[in-house]
Amino acid sequence: MLLSDAAGEAPLDVPENVPAVPRAAPTALERDWTERVNQGRIHLARLFPSLDARAKVPSEAGNDGRAAILVAPCDGARSVLITFGGNAGYLVLPPVVQQLPNTHIIAIRDPKRCFSLCGVAGLGETYQACRDNLRFLLASLGGTDVHCLGVSAGGYAALRFGLDLGAHAVLGMSAPTTLDLADEPGATLKRYPYLTALYRSLPDISLDMARLYASTSPRPRVLLLYAPSHERDAWLANRMRGIPGVELEKIDEKAGHRVLQLLESTQTLEHYIRRLRSQWQFYASTARPIRNVA
Repeated sequence: MLLSDAAGEAPLDVPENVPAVPRAAPTALERDWTERVNQGRIHLARLFPSLDARAKVPSEAGNDGRAAILVAPCDGARSVLITFGGNAGYLVLPPVVQQLPNTHIIAIRDPKRCFSLCGVAGLGETYQACRDNLRFLLASLGGTDVHCLGVSAGGYAALRFGLDLGAHAVLGMSAPTTLDLADEPGATLKRYPYLTALYRSLPDISLDMARLYASTSPRPRVLLLYAPSHERDAWLANRMRGIPGVELEKIDEKAGHRVLQLLESTQTLEHYIRRLRSQWQFYASTARPIRNVA
């Protein structure tokens, strides 16, 4: 209901009576990020014109969080960070990621909720196509030192793509380490209906990262963060325990499944980014051949 005075004057909430909220001028970092995202959009369209036409990439930078893929090139950089969002539906692009120096940023999310294994709009229609197109994208950017970060369902994608792309390190937060229901006693598709499409599309793909990492060398270094209060996350992380190069770290109990959100709210995410970057620089001196895994 609109409010007006007894004399019948104009309503109090019409635009003329509402003072405009001053909008702060964008900072140099914000302007730089916007320009990089625009450059990345043009770059993707040139590399994959047919895919880009079907991806419906947002035309405004402010909507990029809902795109399936975003690229922010950094002139002259060799380092690349690929982030994978979870089923919440947003790209993982906190300020600490956007502000990484000398680093190309590639952010991916899967609107299909198939852990980026059944194709990603704008990148490829199958996992294999996405993997190969990511290799082409990395080569076009001049990115040779690849690092992956994934949250929730995106943590699984980070582990999978990280292995196949020859990444130096993977940071997973509340990350699944298997999608094979045979690994979880009593688990069925009734319990996890979102896996139905994945099982139909990829009946033969290896879905257990613990077995795949344990049997593959060389492999990325891995840091998995989880809250012990979330029993399934703790179980999934502990499946990777004992694999050389894999570290597990418990996060505050109150985080539950929302480890990224807790790290951001406590301003500790940067600690893990820095920690992994120092390890990435060490592993960057080790040659890791790009692998082909079905």
